[in-house]
Amino acid sequence: MNTQKLTTIALILSIFSLIGLGFALWALKSLNRLRKSFFAGRKAVDLESVIYGLKNELHGLKDEHLNLEQALKRLQNDFGFAVQKVGVVRFNPFADAGGNFSFCIAFLNAENSGVVITSMHGREQNRVYAKKISSGKSETQLTEEEQQAISIADAEQKI
Repeated sequence: MNTQKLTTIALILSIFSLIGLGFALWALKSLNRLRKSFFAGRKAVDLESVIYGLKNELHGLKDEHLNLEQALKRLQNDFGFAVQKVGVVRFNPFADAGGNFSFCIAFLNAENSGVVITSMHGREQNRVYAKKISSGKSETQLTEEEQQAISIADAEQKI
């Protein structure tokens, strides 16, 4: 009886071993196919040289990224002085002349500094005034329309 049990166990182990061997051969064949397809277009280039090439390319991209970051910071600093907000008010300063041909336009940077330009249109003449604006204030007295143009520009989002 012992021999019969041992023979049965040996037979079961042999069957499992054959199944395991079949699976191992299938896995090896699949791995070999994957390896051939991976290196098919490389023309005998080994994996180590591919990895070194990618490492060098990544290092170059990091340098380029740092350069772009520095350029962006310089651009942001320079852009702070550019006109970023604009406010326009049209009005009719003379009751006897029709139309809203007169206007005030405010050009402001990020710190609300810039200029407000007023054009007053009359029947026989047109006058243009420019007033300097520093931090939203002027050294000279501002008209109601000029103050309104500055308020509109200040409320506007940056261009």
